[in-house]
Amino acid sequence: MSKTKYTTRANKINPDFVTGFCDAESCFSLVISKNPRHNLGWSVKLVFNIHLHSKDIDLLYLIQRFFGVGNVSLHGDTALYQVIKLRDLACVIEHFNNHPLKTQKYADFLLFKKAFYIVKSKEHLTKDGLLDLISLRATLNKGLPERLETAFPNIIPVTRPEVPKTTLELNKSEVKHWVAGFVTGEGCFFIKTSKSKTHKLGTSVTLNFIIVQNIRDAYLMESFVQIFGCGSFSIAEKSGIARFTVSNFSDIVNTIIPTFEEYPILGEKAKDFEDFKEASGLIKSKAHLDKEGLDKIILIKSRMNSKREL
Repeated sequence: MSKTKYTTRANKINPDFVTGFCDAESCFSLVISKNPRHNLGWSVKLVFNIHLHSKDIDLLYLIQRFFGVGNVSLHGDTALYQVIKLRDLACVIEHFNNHPLKTQKYADFLLFKKAFYIVKSKEHLTKDGLLDLISLRATLNKGLPERLETAFPNIIPVTRPEVPKTTLELNKSEVKHWVAGFVTGEGCFFIKTSKSKTHKLGTSVTLNFIIVQNIRDAYLMESFVQIFGCGSFSIAEKSGIARFTVSNFSDIVNTIIPTFEEYPILGEKAKDFEDFKEASGLIKSKAHLDKEGLDKIILIKSRMNSKREL
């Protein structure tokens, strides 16, 4: 696998981490809009972007430095990394050619790449080229918006590319980096406290590591059981959600925590992981069985995930 030309030793982020995170959080977009200044009456724009909460803007700057292209901006409580220029998108495409996406987003990338070469060759300035782009847009992401369906009622969507069902092995470093990136985007480190009549203090404490994804990536989610050698997989058909969960304490302590100590979570979620790890230490020492230790765990829980202050 060749080294991409735009990475430097100054970058602290691993390329497989970047792919994992982009599998979780990125979007490949093809924007086709009416524009009377163009000969065909339509303008075309290709966009690669990542939207995060503003508290994770530093992570977007890190990704921007990794690619060496694009811009980071702030819009209220949303931070946006965006790549639009064709020569910059070439760098993004090169990365994903060398470090392929593993979710269904890989299919969107392949469609996006086809659109990129149509635009690069200026075929989009011809009627046939524009129609080819609209056929790609009809399959990309959620399909054609209503305005394009109305304007191009006879468009036949291209066939969506099949995503290969690859076997992931956690003992490979590139897979571990990918997992760290994906979990940075889609994972959750959660402390669960419940009322319990069998516990002296009336409260039980359990740790849960959870990854949730659209049901279309159920195969990948199920593979996490093999990747980690623990946990369980489930599907909620009505909500269209696939879930991987680890709740066994020994699996948390012996597998999950050591994995992310060696292959770190980045961004704000790293703080959740550190809190999660602190809580695991209290539980391991049985400190949660006395009031002081239980209060400390409840305090830790109160500052995690969506409750964490900026």
